[in-house]
Amino acid sequence: MFTHSTQKVLPKKRYAEEEGWDYLEEGTLKMSRSARVCMTCVHFRYSCDKHCHTLLTCRAHQRLIPQGSHLTSRCPQWHKNYEDKFGICPEAA
Repeated sequence: MFTHSTQKVLPKKRYAEEEGWDYLEEGTLKMSRSARVCMTCVHFRYSCDKHCHTLLTCRAHQRLIPQGSHLTSRCPQWHKNYEDKFGICPEAA
């Protein structure tokens, strides 16, 4: 009888490239009292690092956004997210 032993190979878990990014420089974000904040911007994304911490990112700057700033600030590159044309905006839900 032939016995075949196999070695289990686990795939490498891929983490977001954003994990290596730096935070936005001070002065990049300006306070906003309107709906024009990072979270409603077309460039805003979020992901998790290897420790399951949430990373808030700006694709336009390729930088991390400090926690909480995505709710109260925006930068000059803010661009409308067309969720009204294409459906819901999961980042702002």
